[in-house]
Amino acid sequence: MPKEQVRKRGRRVRKGDVQVEDEDIQVLPTTEINEPIPSASTSTGIHPARAAFLAGRPAPPSQTQTQSQDTEGIQRAEDEGPAEWNRGPRIDSEFPFGVLDPDVKAYFRNVEEQIKDWEGVSSEGEEREDRQLFLTSVLSELRSHELPTSTDPETSIVLERLLPSLNDWGRRVIGDSFGDKWEELIRHRFGSHVVQTWLTLAAGTLDREAREIWPPQQSKQTDSNEGQLPKMTELLINIINALSSSFAELSSSPHASPPLRLLLLILTPNRSLPALESNQGDKNGLIRSKRSNKFRKNQDVKGKSILGDDAESSQHKKRKVPSDLILKRKEITDSLKARLGEAEWKAMGVDTVGSATVQLLLEFEVEDGEAEKEGSLFDILTEGLVTQLSKDPKAIPEPQPYLSTVLQTQTGTRLFETLLSLAPERVFKALWRTYFVGKLGKLAGHPYANFVSAKGVSRLDKKGIESLISEVKGNSGGRGLIKAARTSVIQALVERAATLGECQQDVLKLLYSCLELPEEKKSEFVPCLMALKTYPVSLTWENRRTAKPKAGEGEVLPNMQGCLILQGMMSMGDVNGVVIDSLTAQPVDTLLTYAKSPISSHLLDKVFNDPAVQPKYRRKVMMILMNDWKEIIEDRIGSRVMDVVWDKADGYMKEKIARTLIPHIIVLGQSQYAKYFLKKAELSLLQRRPDEWREKIVGLKHHFAHQKKISQQSPKFNENGIENENIKKRKNENKDEIDILFENVDKQKSKKRKD
Repeated sequence: MPKEQVRKRGRRVRKGDVQVEDEDIQVLPTTEINEPIPSASTSTGIHPARAAFLAGRPAPPSQTQTQSQDTEGIQRAEDEGPAEWNRGPRIDSEFPFGVLDPDVKAYFRNVEEQIKDWEGVSSEGEEREDRQLFLTSVLSELRSHELPTSTDPETSIVLERLLPSLNDWGRRVIGDSFGDKWEELIRHRFGSHVVQTWLTLAAGTLDREAREIWPPQQSKQTDSNEGQLPKMTELLINIINALSSSFAELSSSPHASPPLRLLLLILTPNRSLPALESNQGDKNGLIRSKRSNKFRKNQDVKGKSILGDDAESSQHKKRKVPSDLILKRKEITDSLKARLGEAEWKAMGVDTVGSATVQLLLEFEVEDGEAEKEGSLFDILTEGLVTQLSKDPKAIPEPQPYLSTVLQTQTGTRLFETLLSLAPERVFKALWRTYFVGKLGKLAGHPYANFVSAKGVSRLDKKGIESLISEVKGNSGGRGLIKAARTSVIQALVERAATLGECQQDVLKLLYSCLELPEEKKSEFVPCLMALKTYPVSLTWENRRTAKPKAGEGEVLPNMQGCLILQGMMSMGDVNGVVIDSLTAQPVDTLLTYAKSPISSHLLDKVFNDPAVQPKYRRKVMMILMNDWKEIIEDRIGSRVMDVVWDKADGYMKEKIARTLIPHIIVLGQSQYAKYFLKKAELSLLQRRPDEWREKIVGLKHHFAHQKKISQQSPKFNENGIENENIKKRKNENKDEIDILFENVDKQKSKKRKD
């Protein structure tokens, strides 16, 4: 709209008012200088630039500068002519290999939907041939679009779904199509995930090449090097050579570091790899982050072939690595040590991305037996502790500032846990004595250091456990750990005592001290620890952080940390009887609450599944709940607990439980969860034929069962050669109406002939 036609805001003109038209005002020349109008800050005596400096903002531009910039922009626009709005090829960091054509992207969306339908579904005959033709057509469309497809946010996940369906030859074709662009790919946000999937599948191909198993297309290649498809071993060597100069930088890159760590794992024989299935993911967290696993789970990436073949099991079986690649991992680690100094290694150890790489290199160093050598990565991160011990084994090292700081930082605790779990025995004892002994009372309650302390507890001996218990008791009896919910050290103590089979009574006394539980109130042990509260436990408790779930009147909500400690105590043969006695001393309503809770129900599972629990305690729990099994199996969680109880019960208890449920068969059959147990227990069969039920469910045969079999196997003819009446009746029962009709006709004909 032209500027002249824009309606100007102003005072509304009434009817009858005379509106005077604007007259042309003659502009007179002036000699005044146009100075910038001072802002409001000049009224206080402060210059605008200084006011912006004090406020932490950039200095505002003067009015003369803005006017000159506007005039220059207008003049430049007039000189250049009309603006061009046609977008050229978009090549930047997000799309380093160009943008895919919209038609190609739409095609790959349809391909993804088809792969989702076929993924993991077996196929035979013509259906398998159709899927192979589908793969061939997709690969033909993918030709010359591999790089843009790998870096596109929409099509990269399609390529990840497609890779498991390719054989060894197809994977080599995809790897060869990437050429020398590997560094750009692994630095890219989406391309790095495609490379991870390809490398995981390449491990299986390398294993087969090491065993001299080749795809059928390999025999058709000529001996000349021209036009030959490289082997997977050659592709991996090319990747290592292409990335060798930038390994140090890539190890701290958020996108490039995971593929680099996966490459190091692949070069290690017999090392398990993370699964491609989204539901399994990377459990140790060294390759894929939680964010990556969550994305794959939301996308429902199954990592299976559309041909229905068995998924790659290279993460479970013993893998072989070709001889040309065995020494490559050693070359990579040596080059990293040569390029990075001590300060850089320490900085990488506390970096959110680089810390995982350092932990993996520490594992390799322990496997190679180089952890106790001077100048090793262990020696660098422990600030010369290995060198000091090698020179003087009886030396008493002093705490160093780096590890003292790492122990109490959120990212550094991961590194310290790895050091404690992988350190040789001599180095571990020195680390524990230097940084933990005498400080465990405070470190056990630290928000970060308690996890490191728990990792160290898993390697302590009997003497170390006793010393730890005394230190924790010396710090206000340990009740601060319960009130602050810092239970990692206590849980590690329980697991270590169960493993060693020693100090179990001392651990139980420590828990009494932490809960402030008197000797005469041992029956309140399970409720206190389950709620993770000191004695006495209040009847009602509400979680202030979240509005749900709320405890009802007279109930105490179970706590996950307390339940884990109780589960660990079931493996302690010396004290699990005390725990079960406290459990069975609770009211039946409390036990029903435990059985129907998604947290505390695992304690009942542990009571029936742990071999350290004596059978008399299991039977005691069954007898207490004998009149309440109906309520348990009608619950979503309780029905699962009932399955565990049923599997562990003997024949007598099974029949006793089943007979308490027979009066409720109709009601239970209409229940959403109880109907599955009815089908499993076959209560109707017990009600009609108890002997058959005992033979089928319990596996108990009746004393006179052999006589019944003999009576059933009666001879076909008696002594006079006449067929038995029982057999005649069975024959008549098996005949239909047509057979009886023709039989009567035959009888009439035979009578006529006789006449």
